[in-house]
Amino acid sequence: MPVVVSTVPKWRFDTSKVELPSEWTVTFINPASEAELITACQGADCLLVLASFPEVTAPVLQQIGHIKLIQAVGAGYDRIDSKAAAEAGIPVANVPGANAKTVAEFAVGSIIALQRQLLVADREVKAGRYAGIRQGLLKDGLNEIAGSVVGLVGLGAIGRQTARILKFLGASVYYYSRSGKSVTLEAELDIHYKSLTELLTECNVISIHVPLNEETRGLIGKAEMSLMQPGSLLINTARGEVIDQPALADMLEQGHLAGAAVDVTYPEPPANGHPLLTLSPGARDRLLITPHIAGVTVGAFRCMLDQALQNIDRVLNNEVPWHVVNGVAINKREEG
Repeated sequence: MPVVVSTVPKWRFDTSKVELPSEWTVTFINPASEAELITACQGADCLLVLASFPEVTAPVLQQIGHIKLIQAVGAGYDRIDSKAAAEAGIPVANVPGANAKTVAEFAVGSIIALQRQLLVADREVKAGRYAGIRQGLLKDGLNEIAGSVVGLVGLGAIGRQTARILKFLGASVYYYSRSGKSVTLEAELDIHYKSLTELLTECNVISIHVPLNEETRGLIGKAEMSLMQPGSLLINTARGEVIDQPALADMLEQGHLAGAAVDVTYPEPPANGHPLLTLSPGARDRLLITPHIAGVTVGAFRCMLDQALQNIDRVLNNEVPWHVVNGVAINKREEG
């Protein structure tokens, strides 16, 4: 009977109404150390992991070279040392694009929440200060998507879906992509390419949609945020490490940014004393922070789990897995 080790807890399968194949033995773990993860994988065929936890490091991979597949639930796989996995002969696969609409919806919703000051308005009304907050918000002025100039950093599946929603709502949309300009996508989405510097200086909303890798780590730092227009918004539903978080906290304190929405931090969860958790009251009002939930609605997670399980089933039936990210189609040790 095939053995699958899952760091995705059983309750998430239950909540998503995803049934596990009866012919598998599934071991659910929440490893507190690398040693626990290594021990759990002994005798296992496949490892199913969340995109955000745990880290699967080179020392771990060196000890579990018999694993036929490491399957990430979601598009992200940056917590897996995919290069070390390739050296160990282990295929690593993800589930790209399954929650693209879900994350795009969240990103656009975050822009609206910041533009309309929803969190501040809600708090003040509940505190009995209805008239004061209404007058203050109207006096300062509230913005909307229509007429906004939005810059997308990254134009993968999520970036493209975000562009579609924003265009429907009347925004002007520009993009920066490390792969350069795409004439086809520009024609399809009615958007236009700009360099990263141009995007930051000319747009009043910046939304991040890049994977985490060595090229994108720290991509948006103090210098880049300083280029952004005073009063602009910054949205991050990608990875916390893409943005310099102490610099973001400083920009919020200074009021250079009118608002920021981050669904991701580094580390996750943020430690006590994290710069985004120790803001002054005024800066805190400019920050919307959520616990990495942009892409994990019940429907989206069900779709990701279904595709992940189908891929594991392929490998258990000696078929080449889909969406391999590290160039290893089959574990040669197992093949031999």
